[in-house]
Amino acid sequence: MKSNTLNHTSFQNSSRPLVLVVLAGCSWANVTLAQDSAGSAASAGSGSNAAQGSRTTGDGASGSYRTGQSSSSVGASKQSPFAYNTGDSDMPKTRKVTYADAEAQKAGPQLEARDTNESQIVAPSFYGHGPQVITPGQGQFARPKYRYGISVGVGYDDNPNQTAHVNLSVVGQPRVRTGFTNVNGHWDAQWLKPRTVFTINLEGGGDFYWNRPGNTTDGNVRLGVLYVNKIDPLTQLTANASFAYLSQPDYSNLYASTSQVAGDYFTASTKFDLNHRWTPLFSTTTSASVNVLKYTNESPTKLSNSYWSFIFGNEFRFQSSPRLTWVAEGRYGLDEYISNTRLNAQTAYALGGVDWLASRHLTTSIRAGASFRTFDAGGSSNAPYVEASMNYLVGRHSTLTINGRYGFEQSNTAGDENVSYRLGVLYQQAFTSRFSGNTGINFIHTDFNPRQGATTSTDIFDVNVGVQYRLDRHFALSARYSYTFQEGASSTGSQDFDRNRILFSAQYEF
Repeated sequence: MKSNTLNHTSFQNSSRPLVLVVLAGCSWANVTLAQDSAGSAASAGSGSNAAQGSRTTGDGASGSYRTGQSSSSVGASKQSPFAYNTGDSDMPKTRKVTYADAEAQKAGPQLEARDTNESQIVAPSFYGHGPQVITPGQGQFARPKYRYGISVGVGYDDNPNQTAHVNLSVVGQPRVRTGFTNVNGHWDAQWLKPRTVFTINLEGGGDFYWNRPGNTTDGNVRLGVLYVNKIDPLTQLTANASFAYLSQPDYSNLYASTSQVAGDYFTASTKFDLNHRWTPLFSTTTSASVNVLKYTNESPTKLSNSYWSFIFGNEFRFQSSPRLTWVAEGRYGLDEYISNTRLNAQTAYALGGVDWLASRHLTTSIRAGASFRTFDAGGSSNAPYVEASMNYLVGRHSTLTINGRYGFEQSNTAGDENVSYRLGVLYQQAFTSRFSGNTGINFIHTDFNPRQGATTSTDIFDVNVGVQYRLDRHFALSARYSYTFQEGASSTGSQDFDRNRILFSAQYEF
């Protein structure tokens, strides 16, 4: 749907200083006044804030079946909460069942949820994703403190260059079909203290194609960092960071560029959140985010989509019940393009939404409203904006995660309006203590609305399926298949393509 064009340049000239002043004031109030109110309301704690999250069941990255807390015996020396657990129980075996325990069980799920929330930490995630729930002894925190490993595999790719169905070049480029060797290594660590959480995940490797002309190697490096610090019982600082150097598109990223500029690229997203609970029912979260997309081999004859993006926001949160929190949010974003400054733009967001803990198994987060964009080169437009996420504990050993976004995309021409909706679905299932699998689906629909000319649209569909069989604590075998399809990128079909890829690998963890 094409948005109406706004012709009032006064919005562009006057709104940016006003919005920045308002957001800066909210941030200053959050930082300076938090210390004054910490002592008077310490009894509120963070338990009510934990109701915004949901219980987690596993480590999606590794497909691990075990999610329970580490167990220790009565009278024994204190064990690390990161002890590796291979038992069948998801509950700690710390003491014998007493009469009080039997009475507590009669209280039902409400008491269990309360006790669980008291040990959980709820932390904001990136824009468009629901809050993260950190539970000691579960998921990543049931693993050893340090973990590293290596995987080696072989596979087949029938279109690694994403060659279009219709090739209009003077010298035709045939579709390449080739096998490849995959080598990948990873290292991760995590520290969990009563008031501090820190995790780091590093992964790197490459695909070495057997029969691809030109560049035969696709390198990939990813780094993820999470830091949470409960400054006092009412104030919490969260930092999320994700860095990647990639050779292929990442359609699971809700903010990845859909630019047709090819080649290796560097992408990074960082987000900082400061949350303070002013009363048992009212809290604020001030956020700042920096994002970058940089292509390493940009063609001077093409329009570049390499850019920096800065987003500042503030949430006003009212908790109407232990399970429901209402949110009013304002954001202000600056897009600064590295090689094409005519595309520089500012975007203001007015949003409302909810964080809803429907049950111990289902958590949803929704933000919806309007966005208003103005270009430095002139012109402006507006469009609806929606972010939504859902985490559902389908069974004891299966989870379903859904993330979606509708809003502006980057433009290749100043004043043009590109709007898309993105949907990502991930389902994970542990069939036995050794055998697990997962399925992911990503869909991107983009409408290109130029200031002059007809509207066009593009659809990208990406699906992947994987299974893993763990022989023991160290050694595992896995298989993965993915299919990608793009159509409608141009009226001639010169950018439409499909791609199949399969990989068999063996992994060893030290």
